[in-house]
This record gives sequence, structure tokens and C-alpha cells, in this order.
Amino acid sequence: MINSSLEIKDNEYLIKFSKQQFDLDFVKSLLTFINQKLSVKEASETLAFEDVHDRHSSEENYFSHLDEK
Repeated sequence: MINSSLEIKDNEYLIKFSKQQFDLDFVKSLLTFINQKLSVKEASETLAFEDVHDRHSSEENYFSHLDEK
């Protein structure tokens, strides 16, 4: 990328694009794409946590039924 830079700090990323090389529509679509990926990642992490929790609770029920027999 010509005239573009990426600055990485402790808690943030700063991406600079040249106005001559990249138009505003591209930058907006890039930000939209990043936000969608973050939403999917957050949702999948939540589902993974719920799946593990549900799996353990069903195992507890399974073993409690075996004890009763």
C-alpha cells in the first residue's frame, strides 16, 4: 500500500490511508466489514461458553439418573 501506515499501540490500532489512493466508500466498507467480524466473533464466544455450560449441566443430570438406579 502506497502512502498508508499502520501504527500499533498498547490498546489501539491506527490505520492511515492516503486520500489519493483510497476513497471514502472503501474506508467505510472496510470499517463495516471489521465491525461485522467483531460481532460474529463475540457471538461465537458467547455460544461456545453456553455450549460448554449446557454440556456440563446435562452430564450432571445423566449421572444423577444412574445413581438412582
